[in-house]
Amino acid sequence: MATTATINSYMLPQMTDLIKRSFIKAQMDMPYEMKIAPFVKKDVLPKGTGDTRRYAESIDSDTYAKERYEGDSSEQGKSQYGYELDVQVYDISLSKSITKHMRDTGKDKDIMKMITDLSNVCPARCELDLAHRFSFAWDTTYTTQDGITKTISTGDGLALISASHTLTGSAITYSTQIAANPVFSEGAVETAEKSYVNESYDNLGIKKYRKANIIVTTDDPNTVNSVRKLMNATADISSSNANTFNNYNNKYQHIKVSRLATDANGAPDTDKSKYRFLIDSVNSDFYFTELNAPYLKSPKDGNNGEDFATENRNYQAASDYTTGIVTAKWIRGSKGDGS
Repeated sequence: MATTATINSYMLPQMTDLIKRSFIKAQMDMPYEMKIAPFVKKDVLPKGTGDTRRYAESIDSDTYAKERYEGDSSEQGKSQYGYELDVQVYDISLSKSITKHMRDTGKDKDIMKMITDLSNVCPARCELDLAHRFSFAWDTTYTTQDGITKTISTGDGLALISASHTLTGSAITYSTQIAANPVFSEGAVETAEKSYVNESYDNLGIKKYRKANIIVTTDDPNTVNSVRKLMNATADISSSNANTFNNYNNKYQHIKVSRLATDANGAPDTDKSKYRFLIDSVNSDFYFTELNAPYLKSPKDGNNGEDFATENRNYQAASDYTTGIVTAKWIRGSKGDGS
């Protein structure tokens, strides 16, 4: 990116080229946490196909064959549809104006900061929206920073973390709440693991095999360090624990989500600092559906590139996407506050 010339000497096409290059570089350099997480399933909504998509659980059928008496016909197997969830994409955008005064007075650093900030606003909002599916995992709705109420319930109408999730073909319920919201510890992890063993069902109420492989936490240093200690602990060969085997070594991937402990505006929320989740990414149905990846709208010569009245040069970043979680069978959560 050329910066030897001052920005005030750039003609409109040159400035637009500079901003576009900065925008593309920022997309590549963005430190994504949620969007690239293994438990987030990326999907694309093709243009011209509407603004909604329906996601559904796979159909469950009998797991075990039935005994048949001599001469009898085989028993007809059962099939059971699961929950469905409709998602609708929404638009996010932000505009920035580079004023004539800024250009003429050589405020190059301010202009470059505005350009960089505009490049990051859509990826950052996307990360925040994805993280908020966990920040508000105990709620069925929350009000965004834009004053819009978002419904974030799963297909059964309950919060992602709930003690009474339902099945479509059985009266059995299951819990995704780690009992008593314990602070992170080896025992708390085992409690969550037991929940996968004892409360994993298909929609007919038959036990299914689930195996968690990811621990998600906030960026709370105490929790992060506790996770690292658990997974990386070793014993000196000359110590009394020489023959101890660390069962958690390489068992889980730890993903730290810096925007998890936040309120609707993205400000720190210390009440959520101990939130954590145990996740089976293989069976996750946490969808991120994108209609338009972040893009830049820039002025051109002849299309009011400079506002006639203000002589501002206006640039806009925008994107269209949505998120949706069909079921909660793949996750267990704790607030970490002992409540």
